[in-house]
Amino acid sequence: MSPRTILWCLLLVLTSGCSVFSTRDPEDPLEDSGTYIQPDTPEQVVENLQQSVLELNTLNYRRSMAEDLVFEPTATALARESVFLSWGRAQEDQYFSALVAAAALNTGHSLQLNDRTLTLLDEDEFVLDATYVLTVNHRRTEVPTQFQGRLQWLLRQGPDGLWALVEWTDQELGSQPSWSDLKAEFMK
Repeated sequence: MSPRTILWCLLLVLTSGCSVFSTRDPEDPLEDSGTYIQPDTPEQVVENLQQSVLELNTLNYRRSMAEDLVFEPTATALARESVFLSWGRAQEDQYFSALVAAAALNTGHSLQLNDRTLTLLDEDEFVLDATYVLTVNHRRTEVPTQFQGRLQWLLRQGPDGLWALVEWTDQELGSQPSWSDLKAEFMK
């Protein structure tokens, strides 16, 4: 190709109005990203978990937990359900995804944490002890929508400086269905 042809082609491209060097409009943020705060403190992990229940956001729920999550169900649930014998992060993800699917398009979900105490164990470990009332308005008529109990969450700071839920212990309060009972139901 001659230099004159190259110049002519270049001039044609630049004047054709294709806006090669113009800026583009930014894309909208992810629609379902929900409310999530970078967990720089243990309290932010707790807030993220409460928001992920309120919004039924599986991504933010998952992001709040350590890869090697340990869950200890209530004594009654453990005696009744074999699913808890090998419960880990994968089972936690599976249960919450099934719950979200059953509660889609419903509202009024909440996680109330009462009588909260956050205790320092080490510079990178805290324990949250609280009673809870969990409400999830799902479509399974045979399963309650409100659960109560006491939880202990061990929150640990990782090497990246971010905090996550590492160990979770669930305890019954009287004869009320517990969070463990909800998890077992949505793993069936």
